[in-house]
Amino acid sequence: MPYLNIDEVETALEVATSAPYNTFTQLITLPNLSWEGRQCHAIKIANGNNSGRPGVYFLGGVHAREWGSSDILINFIEQVEQAYIANTGLTFGNKSFSVSDIQTIVNTLDIIVFPQANPDGRYHSMTSDVMWRKNRRIRPPNSNLGGNPPGSCVGVDINRNYDFLWDFPTYFSPSASTNTSTDPCEYEVYHGSSAFSEPESKNAKWIFDTFHNIGFFIDLHSYSEDILYSWGDDDDQTNNPTMNFQNPSYNHKRGILGDSAYKEYIPSSDLSLAIDLANTFHDGIQSVRGTTYTVKSAANLYPTAGTSDDYAYSRHFVDNTKEKVIAYTLEWGKEFQPPYAEMQNIMQEITSGLLAFCLWVCNSLKLQLNRLARRVESLQSQVKQLQEITSLGRRRKATSVRARSSGSNRMKTKKKTTITRRRTGRTKKK
Repeated sequence: MPYLNIDEVETALEVATSAPYNTFTQLITLPNLSWEGRQCHAIKIANGNNSGRPGVYFLGGVHAREWGSSDILINFIEQVEQAYIANTGLTFGNKSFSVSDIQTIVNTLDIIVFPQANPDGRYHSMTSDVMWRKNRRIRPPNSNLGGNPPGSCVGVDINRNYDFLWDFPTYFSPSASTNTSTDPCEYEVYHGSSAFSEPESKNAKWIFDTFHNIGFFIDLHSYSEDILYSWGDDDDQTNNPTMNFQNPSYNHKRGILGDSAYKEYIPSSDLSLAIDLANTFHDGIQSVRGTTYTVKSAANLYPTAGTSDDYAYSRHFVDNTKEKVIAYTLEWGKEFQPPYAEMQNIMQEITSGLLAFCLWVCNSLKLQLNRLARRVESLQSQVKQLQEITSLGRRRKATSVRARSSGSNRMKTKKKTTITRRRTGRTKKK
């Protein structure tokens, strides 16, 4: 079986949102057509629409030559849907997920999957230039003329086009190797004319902006068998909140790993959470056939600017009304297009990892709800104690008032008697 072509990916999404799956799925039409006029779709898997459901967002097919990302996500969709509707579990090699696991995932989460973000580039890679990475923009400053190799002046690297330190010459040290470029004819990593200049990155952003409950994100890429967590611009640090990507005092200092001039701030609680969840993802992959992925910060692959994972995590720092998104980049496999027999093995591994990832989010929500329930119970107990204390105080006050009133009445009676006696005495004297 070959890799899915661009039409087969879209057809798979249509099937996945048709009967009998349409009771718990939704086909999402993305608002921006590609440069070559193609319509992209995503899918939402969720049984229920109650408030408070965590959102999980999986993105694939960003880099054209990384064919397997779309196939992984279509496999994930099909496996989850079929198991959910059949009320069965799933087994991948040595890893099994129970009926309860699958039901819990679909009944608890809003899972948004956008498997083919760059259809123009995928088509070009599959039909003309197998190593093509970018989209197919030819509008200026790009061009379909010239370049070395020929055709290099076409396209933008979608994963350098997000609004996170996009203007890297301003933000990064001149000595930093940021693996991005301002040259429209750079074959692989041209970052575009502005942040979010491309319909593909706009579509990926639109999902964040539309589904406000998204709190977890994975962008699937290849290759190197890595699970990368924030940040990607420099080493992480948890001690100095002012040393951060929004502080212009650190412009021209970022991107040199291992120095003390700049390290990107991440709250220690976020860092612990990100590593814990990454390790869960790692274990879900490894349990299938023993493949070991490396968990590390994205900067330790190489420093970058304008990437999806850093943009996703940065959103709540820039605008505190936005949801915090714990974000990752997955680098699956050992080559861009493995033989399909091996790709099928990788698909099983990563699907297992994604399910473990989702289950962790579900269990984390349960823990949060349990903590909240215990907190509510504690507050209710405190309120009850305060009510009892208040009631006791009122009873004591009422008793005191009655006592004073009784004493006052006795004094009045005594005083009246005394006055009467005095008056009586004066009368007798007269």
